[in-house]
Amino acid sequence: MKYVSRAGVEILVRIRKRITDTISDILFIFHGVVTFYHYPRQPADYHFIYRIRHEREALFDLPEGYHIYSAVKATRSVPGDIAEVGVYKGASSKIISTIKGKRTVYLFDTFTGLPEPTGADHIVHHKGMFRARLDDVKAYLQKFRGVKIYPGIFPETAKFIQRKKFSFVHLDVDLYKSTRDCLRFFYPRMSKGGMILSHDYGSLSGVKKAFDEFFRDKPEPIMELVGTQCLVVKL
Repeated sequence: MKYVSRAGVEILVRIRKRITDTISDILFIFHGVVTFYHYPRQPADYHFIYRIRHEREALFDLPEGYHIYSAVKATRSVPGDIAEVGVYKGASSKIISTIKGKRTVYLFDTFTGLPEPTGADHIVHHKGMFRARLDDVKAYLQKFRGVKIYPGIFPETAKFIQRKKFSFVHLDVDLYKSTRDCLRFFYPRMSKGGMILSHDYGSLSGVKKAFDEFFRDKPEPIMELVGTQCLVVKL
């Protein structure tokens, strides 16, 4: 068996880094992301998320799906249930429901598409955008126990969870008012160490405005993640 010297290993590491950095730079120019696996379990985790994205239309990319997956796992020991507002066709809901443990998952969506955008939102949105069928989502998630779906405008549909505490909340509501209303409802109901993860903070001005305004006088920092998401951990 031939052995590579320490100097040889260092050269190979430098070459590998140069190649991967070049690939990453090229992908970045075209708004792409390259992901490297550092732990034995990560390929299986990413394959699970990849499979869901390809069996169901999803509005998140692979790294964003992994952020959802990782946050649900990280909050398993935090007291409280899980909520998602902005279910669409249920792809992220399936990620959450698969690894939720014994926690109940409360899912909220209009199932008639987005409400009317306001002046704080991008003009690319319109009322009724991202419409999904309630019966279709119910059928897609039917094998999971402890998953409850509430159609309608949030927080009008939240009367059943007003006394609940939450360990993880996922938001994908696109609009300023919807984001603001969700933060007002969930923030005081988050357990210490609980996480609020939102899509579109880095891409939609209304979502960013709602978060920045709401947390302006709060102790929690807003962590901007790879892709468009942001994460807040309750202190």
